Amino acid sequence: MRITEIGYHTLLEHGQTVFHPDGLEQSLLLLTHAPLTLSLGGAPLRAETGDAIIVSAGTPLRYTPAEQDLLCDWVLFDPASELSFYKALSLPENTLLRFGDTDFLAALLEQLCAEYYASNPRRSDMIDCLMKALLIRVAETGGPVSTKNAQGSTEPHYAELQRLREKIYANPQEKWSVELLCSEVNMSRSYFQLIYRETFGMTCIADVINCKMNRARELLVTTSYTISHIAQLCGYDNEEHFMRQFKKNNGVTPTVYRREHRA
Repeated sequence: MRITEIGYHTLLEHGQTVFHPDGLEQSLLLLTHAPLTLSLGGAPLRAETGDAIIVSAGTPLRYTPAEQDLLCDWVLFDPASELSFYKALSLPENTLLRFGDTDFLAALLEQLCAEYYASNPRRSDMIDCLMKALLIRVAETGGPVSTKNAQGSTEPHYAELQRLREKIYANPQEKWSVELLCSEVNMSRSYFQLIYRETFGMTCIADVINCKMNRARELLVTTSYTISHIAQLCGYDNEEHFMRQFKKNNGVTPTVYRREHRA
């Protein structure tokens, strides 16, 4: 995957604006670390901390920090260099994507940036692998943000749902169920499931699993805990259930993931 430019934790001060009225010559993947106001030639959208977007080439683009100085990670890349791979991912372009946890994406972008500016002999191979891994992760974990919420969070329960989601990701060890989540916000099951999916682009249970998988990957790489203990810390009573779900979501078993990602 050919990359033209890349930036990690690029600073945009409050009041500054990036504006490309005729769009960019290549596609842009942008990950924000603070709220920003974004326009793609139409009504302005509000991106929250951790949102990402892939802006297609030629799309008018303007963005500015919404409340404070903005740090963002970005990659300018050419999908045509790996068109069949890119199309197979079915990535939504020009659409805000929301993630429960962006640490893994940010880590990949940091690695990609370091490799891009390095001079090792296998640099191009590493860049290609990291960029593909980044796009795969975006495709697997990102959910489209509903237009009404991106244009100002008009859903009356938006703030309440956002606080609940933050609680989920802060407590992956909890045995979250639809019933428990409904009780947290005092909503009926059917209404809660409907607006949760509309707001975050995925079901509440898919989001819970995503949260637990993020925590599991982190523990596998940063600790020497047994698989059984990690399963418990992620809220699983059954180690086999944890291992099946991990392999389904990550393509490999926890043991293989740890071996491949430990430094």
